[in-house]
Amino acid sequence: MRFKIIFISFFLTIQFVVGQTKQFKKDSLRNQFKKDSTWIFRPREIFPLVAIDQRNSFLRTGKTTSPVNIWGAKIGVTLFDRHNLGIGGYSIQNTSKRQRSKDNSTVDQNLTFQYLTVFYEYSFIETKRWEIGIPIEAGFGKYNVKSMVENSEQSLPSRSGNVIPLGTALDIYFKPTRWFGLNVMGGYRYVINNNSRLNLNGWFYSVGAAVYIRQIVQDTKYLLKKRVYKNESKKIDLLPD
Repeated sequence: MRFKIIFISFFLTIQFVVGQTKQFKKDSLRNQFKKDSTWIFRPREIFPLVAIDQRNSFLRTGKTTSPVNIWGAKIGVTLFDRHNLGIGGYSIQNTSKRQRSKDNSTVDQNLTFQYLTVFYEYSFIETKRWEIGIPIEAGFGKYNVKSMVENSEQSLPSRSGNVIPLGTALDIYFKPTRWFGLNVMGGYRYVINNNSRLNLNGWFYSVGAAVYIRQIVQDTKYLLKKRVYKNESKKIDLLPD
């Protein structure tokens, strides 16, 4: 009888220890998953910023105003999810025509305008679906205008110079999903030392899309970590109760 009592007590003790060990492992695994998830989605004070910045604008040469495409890109950092700062590079090429008053001939003009800027943007609205900011920029650039009389080989003296462009805009993002967004921006470019015969001031706008690489990376890491957690949890469930 004493042997049976000792055996039953030992068996119950083993079962209790195994059960406690199993629950301990599940609790430890759950706590580790929470810590890993918190680390993945932790707030970041600084994050790299890379973007294509293609704009549409208008330039006036003489009495002619024509639409132009501005090809650009910018690189910088995002601080505390609200402050964007960095540098941008832009290039404009435009072909236009003008009439010469002295002989009424048509002149073909080719404009090249390239400039670099430093920019800063503060997002004063930051919600799940909307992000609205005001970027400001200032830079330095150079323009060159080559002219040729139409239907002839007569070249006219080219014009070139350095300019200091300034700009500001309203930048709006709508985020229908966590990974993608739609962007609309509109603003004005002002050139301090504008050429009297070439007005580089003008309104600009852009419509495009945004891909949130940071959010994609975070969600991917989380899903991979969640898969590992589920697999480990299944292994623990197979342990005897």
